[in-house]
Amino acid sequence: MSLIMKKMSIYDELIHTLKHKSIRTVYQPIISLADGEVLGYEALSRGPRNSHLESPANLFDVADKCNRLWEVELLCRTKALENARELPPGKLLFINVNPEMIKDRKFKKGSTKEYISKFGINPTSIIFEITEKTAVSDYKSFRRTIDNYISQGYKIAIDDTGAGYSGLRLLAETHPQYIKIDMELIRDIDKDMIKQELMKTFYSFAKITNMKLIAEGIETKEELKTLIDIGVHYGQGFFLERPTEAFTFINPNIRQFIMDRNCLIENKDTGLDMIKIGDIARQDEIIEMNSLIGEAYRMLDENYNLHGLVVCDQKVPVGLVMKAKLSLEIAQNLRKDKFFKQEVTTIMEKNPLILEYTMSLKEACRQVVARREENLYDYVIVTREEKYYGVLPVGILLSVLSEKQ
Repeated sequence: MSLIMKKMSIYDELIHTLKHKSIRTVYQPIISLADGEVLGYEALSRGPRNSHLESPANLFDVADKCNRLWEVELLCRTKALENARELPPGKLLFINVNPEMIKDRKFKKGSTKEYISKFGINPTSIIFEITEKTAVSDYKSFRRTIDNYISQGYKIAIDDTGAGYSGLRLLAETHPQYIKIDMELIRDIDKDMIKQELMKTFYSFAKITNMKLIAEGIETKEELKTLIDIGVHYGQGFFLERPTEAFTFINPNIRQFIMDRNCLIENKDTGLDMIKIGDIARQDEIIEMNSLIGEAYRMLDENYNLHGLVVCDQKVPVGLVMKAKLSLEIAQNLRKDKFFKQEVTTIMEKNPLILEYTMSLKEACRQVVARREENLYDYVIVTREEKYYGVLPVGILLSVLSEKQ
């Protein structure tokens, strides 16, 4: 009985939301990774505050189950357009659209165009985001519909690329102007060589087809730096700017970082003796020297892409723990509970290779290959004014060398 009442209350909440048009729109900036300028804003819908439907996932899930998806989609779209009257000149508005909804007769009747005209928005400013996660049942008719909208001046973006199975065909059939890369491919990309190579492949594809890449869900400075280095055109995520009800601009400090990073890339001499290792170092988390082995194991175990931990004393590096060597120690130790309670200093490499930020890549290579064979693939620790700055995995070193050759 309570379950039925719960379902009824959620349904009633949805009907109330539709009746009173209580959908809110927040806008998240999409930023150029070349100069930090705002390309446009993605319109994101939210249900009534402090309600079950405030979450967009809940809102659309309930709408789908109650057979009210079209009405919710239409309300979200019209609210986004209504609130976009203050869209800054020259900026784009990205609106999420279900692939099946875009073929609906009501959609084709021109409701979107009508609202665009009503609020004085130019169709060339509108980008329809079509998610890869939703299957397209009839590509032939879907392509005709897409062509119809493109002929009216609208543009297309494929959202969540890399998250589903239909992405390549969707790209081929729609010929979008923008490819939005799913945040799961962006997460920890600075630590994952496979993700980096995938992103380089997307970049090469985009360059050949004259499409633009947008990296979604950027949450760290290191992810941003890696994406800039690869050449990704645009980015979006909490690190750059969170969604707000106003059309905000990027934090000046982040914009300066983007410009500085691009300046570094443009002015960087191709010679290995002109590249500073600090410019390609990765800023991984560290562990303090009074920590236990169990804590080091937990940190390495929970982060698949973390293969080493720098041990520090007040941010001064004193040792290194590599995941492979720690796993071997654990396998050989019969009293694991006792082993995990020892301080990490008892098993760390006490003489890791520590190099200053300003050292050239060429000189760093000499010192890396001069190490003992058992330490050849250990992280190189990078310091700045004797304090921990980051690490240089051998994989990154080899990748840079390969590119330069």
